[in-house]
Amino acid sequence: DRRQGIVHVISPELGIVLPGATLIAPDSHTCTQGAFGALAWGIGSSEAEHAMATGTLRLRKPRTMRVTFTGHLPEGVTPKDMALALIARHGAGGGAGHAVEFAGDAVRALDMEGRMTLCNMAIEGGARVGYVNPDATTFDYLRGRRFAPQGDAFERAIGWWRGIASDADARFDDEVGIDGAEISPTVTWGTNPGQAIGVAETLPRLEQLPDADRSAAEEAY
Repeated sequence: DRRQGIVHVISPELGIVLPGATLIAPDSHTCTQGAFGALAWGIGSSEAEHAMATGTLRLRKPRTMRVTFTGHLPEGVTPKDMALALIARHGAGGGAGHAVEFAGDAVRALDMEGRMTLCNMAIEGGARVGYVNPDATTFDYLRGRRFAPQGDAFERAIGWWRGIASDADARFDDEVGIDGAEISPTVTWGTNPGQAIGVAETLPRLEQLPDADRSAAEEAY
């Protein structure tokens, strides 16, 4: 079928993923689709067999983390830089065991492709799930997609979708704040995404690093 493709690409393009949906697929970057206000994560092939046979999936409830990017991104800074800046500060396993909600002015200013990039890279920080609250940007992207509601049904769906966004006073197990204005174009210098720096920064010397990071850095060098 000509509509075939990578699951986290065709699902948004066809309007299969919708706010409030729960999606699983045997692809680690299924979490890309959390950009639409969906709960989406990758699973293994054995888990996929179980899910297809039973319509259920057994898993440990993740902890919750909100990552808030405040301010405005400098020129030339992309959502991938946002993700790498987060991972560089908190490690490639900083989001382990968590469902991560991306929030803040810098996130709301992103188009859907940018939000998908950010959620796609949640897995690189160890998280199971990346998520962005649905808003007008989400609805405009989905309008008219093949499998999305059509006409009046779409307008009614928007009313429900708005209601699933996190409350302003929602409590999270962990909170992380990053000033978007301080992020620069970021590159990785080592062998894991946590080994990343801004393009104007200097590579760290081994003696400058914490003991826990030194052996990995030495191997990367």
